[in-house]
Amino acid sequence: MPRVEVHQDFRGPTDGVSALDIDGDTVRECIQAVEARYPGFSELIFEPDGEIRRGVQLALNDSALPRNGADSPIADTDVIQILDADD
Repeated sequence: MPRVEVHQDFRGPTDGVSALDIDGDTVRECIQAVEARYPGFSELIFEPDGEIRRGVQLALNDSALPRNGADSPIADTDVIQILDADD
């Protein structure tokens, strides 16, 4: 099951939870699954049109994803990091 690691700046909706094991076939699906558990989470990550917000960096297994990388496929052993791009 993929893991989503959440930078402290984005933990408000998760009540401080920093890592979650989540089902999903893409980075976006995993973030949407976090949203299903913690409403308000995905609006910190995505613009209303689905683009990644400025100030957010997504990474997959410690490798930064491009701005259009939210629909990248993932494996069960992958780790998605949601980072503050300004750090």
